[in-house]
Amino acid sequence: MLRSLKLLFLRMANALGVSSLLMNTTWRKKRLLILCYHGISTDDQHRWNSDLYMPPDLFRKRLLALQERRCNVLPLGEALERLYAGTLPPRAVTITFDDGMHDFHQAAYPLLREFGYPATVYLTTYYSDFNRPVFDVMCSYLLWKGRGRRLEWPEITGEAITLDDAGRGAADRSIKAFGRRQNLSGRQKDELLATLASKLAIDYEALCDKRILHVMTPGEAAEMARQGVVIELHTHRHRVSTDREKFEREIIDNRTRIAAVSSGEARHFCYPGGFHLPEFPGWLRELNVTSATTCQPGIASRGSDPMLLSRLVDTSGLTELEFYSWLSGLASLLPHRPHVMSEGQLMEEPVDAG
Repeated sequence: MLRSLKLLFLRMANALGVSSLLMNTTWRKKRLLILCYHGISTDDQHRWNSDLYMPPDLFRKRLLALQERRCNVLPLGEALERLYAGTLPPRAVTITFDDGMHDFHQAAYPLLREFGYPATVYLTTYYSDFNRPVFDVMCSYLLWKGRGRRLEWPEITGEAITLDDAGRGAADRSIKAFGRRQNLSGRQKDELLATLASKLAIDYEALCDKRILHVMTPGEAAEMARQGVVIELHTHRHRVSTDREKFEREIIDNRTRIAAVSSGEARHFCYPGGFHLPEFPGWLRELNVTSATTCQPGIASRGSDPMLLSRLVDTSGLTELEFYSWLSGLASLLPHRPHVMSEGQLMEEPVDAG
């Protein structure tokens, strides 16, 4: 209901030219829209999860919209400096990608290069070093690939499960809970995925050969950095902790690996899954981090806490009208459902776990 009302309002505002007028106001010039993306499909990932993945043709339309609306797309560091100095150009936007998946290298970067737009990648590094599919997302993807089939895995799921919508959710929870109970390492989780794929008659190694749901290798990340992509912090294992020492270790390990592929110290951070607690900003400042982005919807202003920056998480489900309204800032003035933070980002695992 809330979204239907917002769309009705935005259609009326668009018909009256409100968004176009707002785009060129002093109010908008004092604000920075930080766009967030996760993945650009190289195969069928957007059909599996349209919240995480966007087809390349839609991403190209987004970049074309930035061009047509004469947005000034700035590198993240410069954009934040100018935001707080009050020197932003009109219609300022910055583009960020979370996680650093291989599809950024393969599908997103060529489109960004075509338009000449800079981007920041918040790179999580465990699966960059251990170059196999990321366990949590690949588990869900395999179950989706096997939809409609019957999964018989009594030692993990108990009874056989038909992989309809409800069954896939139940199987996903059971498999991931098993991994947590057994404290599986990254390699052991990969073996678990291979077993799941075999049970569903899916060629797991063929997916791996395509680099589906892989993080960029260090070599690929270094190549992106040489091309001007800024590589920033996203924790080593895509997790945070309420234990300060463990929290800091995640940042230090992440920063060390990024330093090996990119020049300069990584000082901008993205909370994994957008998960943050009140103590985290202070801990980050003591680690020489100068900004941190969340997944809370919003547009940044000079009054925004640099350690709790809002972004627009752009997805395949966002309409063209909604996207244009975010570019103007109009959509930011409407009520939004808060981002639901996943407690899974706090999971404590062995040091080697992925």
